[in-house]
Amino acid sequence: MNKPPTLELENLIKQHPDIAAFGSPADAVSDDWLVKAEKKIRHKLPASYKWFLLNYAGGEIGTEEIYSIYGMDFEDINGGDIVFQHINGLKHKSTTAKKVVISETDFGEVFFFDYDTYNAEECQIFVRVPSGQNLLYANDFYEFLTKRIKALLP
Repeated sequence: MNKPPTLELENLIKQHPDIAAFGSPADAVSDDWLVKAEKKIRHKLPASYKWFLLNYAGGEIGTEEIYSIYGMDFEDINGGDIVFQHINGLKHKSTTAKKVVISETDFGEVFFFDYDTYNAEECQIFVRVPSGQNLLYANDFYEFLTKRIKALLP
């Protein structure tokens, strides 16, 4: 894998379980589910996102679910499975093949991996704001998690 997570991110997660309500490695899906997910979305998952899945399995920041991999048939599940959400988004034309949504807020913001920026095992994360504009939000998933957690700190 690429670069390790920052100590700042790991400390934020440990110090704020009320904000970063994540699972544990025991909850993580097996590597073959990661491979199945990559085949289904037709993209390699970013290394920083794989780190999150393997160490925390998934969870929420505040009330916002971070899409993960549920380890169930992608077409038969519902909820915050990243592959299910991607398939559904393509069907309803709310995303494209190169934009994989990872989280949505109650304020209409949609965070997504932009595979046009995939480089060295990482993807930049953009946010589509309610106006429809796409803005760069983070250079990798570590930065995304850090910013989302910090946004909810008092």
